[in-house]
Amino acid sequence: MKKERKFGLKEFPRPLNNYNGGNVSMQSYQEEYIANLKDIAILSSRGQTPVQSFAAYQEKLQHDRCLLKEKVNRNIELLRNELFPLFDRLFEAQPTELAELEEFAGALLNGKNELDSGLFCQIYQALLSRARHTKDRNAIIRYLYWLGIGRHNMCAKMVGIDLADIEYYMSQMRLCFAEAAAYLKYFDEIDDVETKGYILRSRANTALGQFKSASAKIRVIKQTLQILQDKEYQKNAPELPWDRYLYMTHQQMASSISYNRDNDMTAQDVVTIMESAHIVHQQRITESLNKQEAPPIRTAFSCYAVEYYCGLLTLEELLGRIEKLMNQVDTSSFSLENMYAAISLPAFYCQYLREYPEQLSKREKYLENLYPKVLSYAEAFPKNEANEQIFFYLRQLSTTFIETPHSISYGDFQQNIMIHFAPDVYVHSQVVGKTTAILCDIILLEEPNFFDDIEQIRAITNFDAKRQAVYDFAMNCGVLHDVGKINFINLFSRTARQWFDEEYEITRLHTIVGHKRLDTCASTHNYAAAALGHHSWYDGSHGYPETYKRLACPYRQIVDVVGLIDWIDNTLNRPWLYGHPKKNFEEIIQEALSLEGKRFSPLLTARLRDSSVLEHIRQTFLSARKEAYYQLYTVNS
Repeated sequence: MKKERKFGLKEFPRPLNNYNGGNVSMQSYQEEYIANLKDIAILSSRGQTPVQSFAAYQEKLQHDRCLLKEKVNRNIELLRNELFPLFDRLFEAQPTELAELEEFAGALLNGKNELDSGLFCQIYQALLSRARHTKDRNAIIRYLYWLGIGRHNMCAKMVGIDLADIEYYMSQMRLCFAEAAAYLKYFDEIDDVETKGYILRSRANTALGQFKSASAKIRVIKQTLQILQDKEYQKNAPELPWDRYLYMTHQQMASSISYNRDNDMTAQDVVTIMESAHIVHQQRITESLNKQEAPPIRTAFSCYAVEYYCGLLTLEELLGRIEKLMNQVDTSSFSLENMYAAISLPAFYCQYLREYPEQLSKREKYLENLYPKVLSYAEAFPKNEANEQIFFYLRQLSTTFIETPHSISYGDFQQNIMIHFAPDVYVHSQVVGKTTAILCDIILLEEPNFFDDIEQIRAITNFDAKRQAVYDFAMNCGVLHDVGKINFINLFSRTARQWFDEEYEITRLHTIVGHKRLDTCASTHNYAAAALGHHSWYDGSHGYPETYKRLACPYRQIVDVVGLIDWIDNTLNRPWLYGHPKKNFEEIIQEALSLEGKRFSPLLTARLRDSSVLEHIRQTFLSARKEAYYQLYTVNS
């Protein structure tokens, strides 16, 4: 059976989620934690005012960094002293404490912004355990739904990753909704209308995420539609917003189309999707007319995609209509509709061109002009806002990006995203790139054949040319090794505490998605191994991912260097994420030496015993960081 997501890109429908908060106030420590999260998001943006000099900007960065660390430490303290002790006695907690916890969770993750989805999941996991213990059926259903929402938020970050690598996370999300939806058999005997709503919404949300085929997803949505259209269920709970539920489920169906003409869907599947697409589009047209808004773009595209699949439009016509929709973008608006048209539609446009490359030559010029528009729109997004939707759309485009001879390169496109949305990742990548290049240069001067496993390096006979080639290659490997972190921007750039175990596991996926993205573009193909293998261990005893086989990789010597420098910089500058105590440069080098022959190559750690080499590395860390901050300063000016 053909997989649904050949290029790893499908619209991720918004879940049926209508958390509106309650009338309960949070505890003071919960309010403080939320306030700190918002402050940390601003501090992490590395913004500045145009009147500052670079020296003043550096002072501000240092001040902000100290303040950020204080707030991170304070949030860790709040969790350890307040929240986690509450978890320990949760079975004896009072109803008001449970209500306050739910209010707290609602502030951590809502329909628009994500402040701390990991903690959101921890809270609902704890509440669910209590509800199971007390056999509170209504609470079990409600907590399963919200835990599913939290896990869906995590799964939405996995755009561009093969289902085989993330099936566990998809299953964990879907199991929450499936268990809550299973209470449908008790629908008649449940008195609480809100609980009935959670059951129905959970049933709809079982269709979220990736499936092995479009048909499998469509079957689930069709079953949901049958339930929602059942008059007996409607009669049993007339207070529920049945029309809204149906509309949202039709939206799910409309976004379920496979974007290639293969045997992935049956004729009946296509008819069903077409019906839903037109229902949703007509309703959106009516809403737009009533509100005097621009015509809907998202639903128009869904209709065009179905019409193309059915043969009512040629591919040429479909691409032309997508271009017209993209040309309607209001660059001054960051509404969901405009963000979709400005960033997500280009992703689908590229997906079609990837699948049908014969169309590319006719549209190269349009594509070359499109990328600067996308970046300009994204860069104008308000820095102090944390809208997860724009990150999702950027992940989509990062997955389907196509290089042309005269377009922006994929590497430059990724660095543009990092410098604006993940400045800490950008700085780290620049530091790793330049320090890796310096250390590789030192090694090459001592051992001219050290990197000759790399075919294009071995082919260079002139030493000066070879030296420059090694330097450039090492620089690019280091600069691009963390592009996969774009999928997990909030975790890497805005986390205000140590990661939970599940988050450690999820962030490991950045190596897989980074490798896949770099590997698909000609200009970055040779650097993909650095993205995949920089967390592997030299002796193979630990590290990840398992798909990186060091001895089989011709780039392993440079990947080893990237891994060492990456580890040093992470341990030096962001230890709290990884649960490490704060250490100075000398202590970190000693720890690296203790891992000689295990995590790090002895050929590299031997250089760390040379005081002149070590000083050169230290100075490069400092100068590269300053240069990267100057780039941030320039961009923000």
